[in-house]
Amino acid sequence: MKVRDLDLDKLLAVEPDTTLSEIARRMRRDDADSVAVMHRGRLVGIVTERDMVRAMADGLDPQEARAAVVMAKDPATVDAGEDVSVVAMKMIRLGVRHFPVIDGGKPIGLVSARNLVRGLDRES
Repeated sequence: MKVRDLDLDKLLAVEPDTTLSEIARRMRRDDADSVAVMHRGRLVGIVTERDMVRAMADGLDPQEARAAVVMAKDPATVDAGEDVSVVAMKMIRLGVRHFPVIDGGKPIGLVSARNLVRGLDRES
């Protein structure tokens, strides 16, 4: 099974200057656990729930702090044509739970550990 065969999460995108409070509102509204940070059409980072929790624990003001401050810069990505078992191993090796999915050089969605488990469960 390939990544493109999974039910990918919608690519929720924000700009680097988006406040954490706005990111939290959008994540809640869209029931998302991460957002891609895009600048001029290019993926520059990712903000996850884990990043948001760390920011709050570190005392950052969500009304003032911006995505650029908390995002993981230049996040690892996966290609839509990659095998899901390879992606699962990549998640384990890198210690992450989300990857932006790239197809033809453009981000098309997000794959999470949850997507992988569902897809692998369907396959068995």
